[in-house]
Formats: sequence, C-alpha cells, structure tokens
Amino acid sequence: MVDRIRALIFDGTLKAGQRVPQDTIARDLGVSRLPVREALISLEAEGLVVSEPHRGTYVVPILQEDIADHYRVYGMAQGLAARRAATRITEPTMARLKQLHELMRKTEDESELHSLNWEFHALINQTGGSRRLLSVLRQLARNLPREVYEVAPGADPEASRDHQELIEALEAADGARADTLSRQHMAREADYVIAKLKRDGILADDLD
Repeated sequence: MVDRIRALIFDGTLKAGQRVPQDTIARDLGVSRLPVREALISLEAEGLVVSEPHRGTYVVPILQEDIADHYRVYGMAQGLAARRAATRITEPTMARLKQLHELMRKTEDESELHSLNWEFHALINQTGGSRRLLSVLRQLARNLPREVYEVAPGADPEASRDHQELIEALEAADGARADTLSRQHMAREADYVIAKLKRDGILADDLD
C-alpha cells in the first residue's frame, strides 16, 4: 500500500497540494480505509504527505533538493559500505562484479540493466555493510519508486567508467577511493532522476 501511494505521488497522479482521496484509493484497491491510513502515516514520516487535523492528508511538494539530498545521503551510506568492502571483498565476489559490469555494458534491455546494476551495488553493500547500515540502505532504496529511477545505459561512458573505477579501487583495497567513487556515482544517478522528474512535471520547483 505504501509503495502504491508513493508511486501515485511520483508519477503525478497525486499532485502537490492535493488532498489524498483515501476513500477512492481504498475502493480502487479493494481494501478498507485502515491500510490506506496506515500507509499515509509511513509516507508522512518520509515527508511526502502532511496531515492536517479535521482537514485530511495532503501531498507535500517535491523539490529538486529533496531528490538531491536523498541521493547524497544514499551515496554516503553506500560509500561507507564500499570503503569497508575494499578490505573484505573475496575473489568470487570480485569475479561476479566484473561479470555484471560486462553484462551492463552489453545489454540494451532497460529492465535487465536495472537488475544488473542493482545486483552490482548490492554485492558491494553486502560485503561492506553492517546490519545497521544495510537496514538504512534498504530504507533509502524504498523511499523512491523504482519507476522514477533512470539508470544510464550500460554502454554509457560515464556509467561504465564509474563501475570500472570502482572495481579497480576495490581490487587495490583502496577504501577511500571506493568511498569517493560511490558518492560520485550516486550524485550522477541523482542527476538522471531529477532530469526525469523535471520532464514529467513532478518537481514543484518547475511549477508556475
């Protein structure tokens, strides 16, 4: 339910400042109002909606800095995992990262690319992340719907270079370099997502 309503916000179905039609959502999804209300409580904690006593729950405008900050925090968390992974990574994991990198470079299927990219970073996170850090990364991953992600094509020079340099840093056990590269990579992904949301008219910064 949370994912469904979040997606409605990010695809523009629910617009900034709009009152969330709880009865309509419940009817469309064939559920009672209770799971809808519970979902809105979670989304308010994420800053996507705000509840006003005796008035209802409203969609909060999404700003460019919201998305940029999301990816900045995500990059910091992934950078910490990559820094630790540089001293913990095993040969089988390194071999799989290289294989994923090559597959991303060759595929032209957007869905496959997303899955390969996800596995690539998940392997690094799992190698270097503590239980707490992995919990934070999972939460951050859920804060944006998959539909808004726009990963650069696998053969894109910048995306390919990012992954290649990250692999090299991990092989060299250069944790500081792996940390920096992870942050830069997520900042680049933020640019793609912001550009997509701009094109779709979702960001409140671009509204008249």
